[in-house]
Amino acid sequence: MRKKYSIAKAQRNLPAIVHEAERMGAVRITRRGQVVARPVSENEFQRLTRRKRRIDWGTMLIDTRGFKFDREEANAR
Repeated sequence: MRKKYSIAKAQRNLPAIVHEAERMGAVRITRRGQVVARPVSENEFQRLTRRKRRIDWGTMLIDTRGFKFDREEANAR
């Protein structure tokens, strides 16, 4: 289970929490028992914010050879 720190404890132990986030991933910081922040390592941040490659369907070629359209079957659905 990942560690959870109050804001007051996080202020006193920030260097240790940063090292822990680098080693183990996200660390939870709470205020009155509710999670309000999750510091993560730079590598994890880059992974989470990396843009997904979008498919441009307008230029995509689709091979339809061998495809037979059956109007009766389509209408039956």
